[in-house]
Amino acid sequence: MEHNMSQNTIFNCTSRGMARLSVILLLQSLAFSLLAQNTNSVGINTTSVDPSAIMEVKADTPGSPTKKGFLPPRLELKNQRDKTTVPIATGTERKATAMLVYNTENTYNFSQGHVYADNYYYWLGDRWERMVYTPLVYEAVIPREFYIEGKTKQEFTTQQLNPPHNNQGVNGADLPLKFEGEPVLNRKSIFTKLTEENFQVNVTGTYDMSAFVHYNPLATVIQENVPHQPGVTYHKRAFLNLKIQRQASRAATWEDLVVVRAAWGFDAGGFLKTATINSVSVRLFKGDKIRLVVQSPYKNSSQGHGSEKPYTGTDADHPVARGFRALLLDFNL
Repeated sequence: MEHNMSQNTIFNCTSRGMARLSVILLLQSLAFSLLAQNTNSVGINTTSVDPSAIMEVKADTPGSPTKKGFLPPRLELKNQRDKTTVPIATGTERKATAMLVYNTENTYNFSQGHVYADNYYYWLGDRWERMVYTPLVYEAVIPREFYIEGKTKQEFTTQQLNPPHNNQGVNGADLPLKFEGEPVLNRKSIFTKLTEENFQVNVTGTYDMSAFVHYNPLATVIQENVPHQPGVTYHKRAFLNLKIQRQASRAATWEDLVVVRAAWGFDAGGFLKTATINSVSVRLFKGDKIRLVVQSPYKNSSQGHGSEKPYTGTDADHPVARGFRALLLDFNL
């Protein structure tokens, strides 16, 4: 019995000794692989650390063509003042300055500060700050803008513009304006031109929109005996509605977003004039469709646009016939 106990004791001691020796050898091996020739520096996958660095990491794996990257701590911060996800004791906040993490979720907190997914954050001593890099700055300062223009002549008929004489109380039809060419500007592809008449919104947000059309109603020329001016002819007055319309995603009908009215006064209905929608802010959603239309607001065909094919077009003073612009004001960086 004593002999057996002695053997077991020797065996156990030897086992513990071997285990300790194995750990020591493992640590030594690890240290050899990590420590560079400069004993004040650490190198991972390298034994030649730059003298200015306390640690240098190489992507190359010794003996293998495979390269590897650095994977930082990934976590979900609760807000910019969060000291519990990564425990930071009161009174030690400054000691943790420059600590780096990668945040994985959007969290909105108006009192303690928002944090955004897929961004590096570093501890500044009292809060987490998002790491800003050059592309992010470009995103913030370069406007996301869409602009398209049309230069060809687009004609309409009196029947298209003016409702039937007996159809009182009803405006004329919505007549879409055409844009034949590609957009002049479409930074970050916020819109897609679907057809010559409508565009699709690609980014949800608040947009500053404006538009214009150079239009000649060719209002009917009539003759009237003006006192002391026999046989005088003149153009009737005319009005035109210019509208930006939206068709919501999966909706069947178009709705007016913005409507302005331009007027051609006495004897002015035969001249090219500009109808303008000045800057207006509108909330749009991804998938919405947008178009620009004109409409006669007259209630019967005895007034308004003439029979000589009213048109939108150009002349020496108006090199562009119509245009539409949208500037995205807000978006998540």
